[in-house]
Amino acid sequence: MKLYFTILFSLIYACALNAQLAVKGKIILKNTADNIQEMSISKATEGNSQYTSVEIKDNQFQINIPSDKNGFYKLNIVINKADSNKYPFSIPLYMPDTDRTYNLDIQIDNETIKYGFDKDNTLLEDYYNRSRAISKEIWTNTPSPEKSTEVINNYDNILNKLTEQYKPSEEVKQYITVWNFIEQKKAADAIRFMYRRNGTRIPEQLNKNEKNAINILTNKYAACFYETPMFFCANIPGNMNLEEKLDFAYHKLTDKNLQARIAEYLLRNYITYYDYDNDDFNDGLENLKKCVHKYNLSEEYINDFEKKRYMLDKAPFPNIRFYDCDGKEHTFDEFKGYYVYIDIWASWCVPCCKEIPHLQKLEKELNNPAVKFLSISIDQSENNWKKKVQDLNLHGNQWFNKTNEISKYLNINAIPRFLLYDKEGKLMNIDATRPSNPQTKEMLEQLK
Repeated sequence: MKLYFTILFSLIYACALNAQLAVKGKIILKNTADNIQEMSISKATEGNSQYTSVEIKDNQFQINIPSDKNGFYKLNIVINKADSNKYPFSIPLYMPDTDRTYNLDIQIDNETIKYGFDKDNTLLEDYYNRSRAISKEIWTNTPSPEKSTEVINNYDNILNKLTEQYKPSEEVKQYITVWNFIEQKKAADAIRFMYRRNGTRIPEQLNKNEKNAINILTNKYAACFYETPMFFCANIPGNMNLEEKLDFAYHKLTDKNLQARIAEYLLRNYITYYDYDNDDFNDGLENLKKCVHKYNLSEEYINDFEKKRYMLDKAPFPNIRFYDCDGKEHTFDEFKGYYVYIDIWASWCVPCCKEIPHLQKLEKELNNPAVKFLSISIDQSENNWKKKVQDLNLHGNQWFNKTNEISKYLNINAIPRFLLYDKEGKLMNIDATRPSNPQTKEMLEQLK
């Protein structure tokens, strides 16, 4: 009898592991001049990392993927508009049953999408369209400071109205509670960004943390949202060090996936924003090692922190291989015996490109043979870099870092960035003045 139950349990477990989500349907485009570029689906808990492409033929599709135990999925559709623009949709679906084939008929009318086949998915559809409309309004017609709180609260009003109207299942109610919180926070961030850009005073209420934020973000469906780690960490009580923040997160959360994502967010932020100039490097490294070992995290974090030694005053240039437009390999050792003024840039960076005429003028007019100039691109695309070099008629030492290691070693999270190294190849200034600054020429002239 014991053997019988063991075999039965094993079969049930195997079936659960092999459970499939089965969906078939079609997409109807209201504007017949539009067409579908691509479509993909993922389990909601896998975020942006594990999308499966969906084949579409004559606007019809079938989906068969391993099911998610919580029943939530994200379906991405990109529409090619008649005016050559692309319009993306990323819709949530609730499909908890693995013993049926779902019929999913999707209608797209410009910026509105309809797909609700039951009360739960109709609620998700309705909230999706309404929240996107609010977000678009914020970016195109930013509310006045007096109206900002009203706009943020409108998300709650919509949620309450739709919940009353559709009376969703408890699972969808919990899911949309987290979703609504995140949409509110994203909206508040967008408004703050627009106010800062326009020089508008930010209302105090926009900077206040939600009292029940942690309770909402420990909801079992919080793992379905890409933004959860960012907003969870923003609401961790203040004045905690890294270890205390990790202790807090691991204590509050039971979802292993979300624990790992929040740990990654905390450690990456720690490495990126550590004050390498003023705080003791070795103390920071030891604190990080303690946390990594305590929670059995990747040694990669320690390695990445140790690379930041190259940011310290008089640190040597990292041992990195570069390539020029002809594919020839280079290393920084070629500049031994010279001061080197370095421009870190990318073809897509508008401020970078605006500095280039000033840089070319500086290189031409500088009367100091002890100084060399070097431009290093951190483009992801080598072709884009080469095209921009050609378009702008760039000359001199134009190098490309294929693996973008330079950004990691020197903690470069904003460009353009200008650096200065001495004749021994040691760092003099990790944030030198730009070529457009008149003081730059004067400073370089004085180097002997």
